[in-house]
Amino acid sequence: MAFASYQKAARTLAGVAHALADAHGVDDQLTAEAEVMISAILSGPEHLPSVAARAGHWAPEMDEVADSLRAADLPTDMAEATARVLAFWEQDEDRYDLPVVHTLSQLRSGRSTQTGPDNKQGPGR
Repeated sequence: MAFASYQKAARTLAGVAHALADAHGVDDQLTAEAEVMISAILSGPEHLPSVAARAGHWAPEMDEVADSLRAADLPTDMAEATARVLAFWEQDEDRYDLPVVHTLSQLRSGRSTQTGPDNKQGPGR
């Protein structure tokens, strides 16, 4: 189920990203950018503390992504959900030295100090 959650979500998100790029006429640029990316996201969990460390910066960006998707008449759910998940890591902002086990435990803790879209309290509040 863990692999299925990643595989299906990643492919679905890629579809939404391509639809947004197509709506703005930048689909070739998106494809070119993706071709140069080194992707070991699932096989290299040691990068997760750096994701958590940037979560405070990335969550607002995901809100902007949701706005862009909405303007292109595309589904916003995945961008909004990503912002809500990033909120679990808000307290670890700029802490790149944390162990992976800590980063993973933050997702299970139910603690989030950030409000999500629609000004609702984040998970666990």
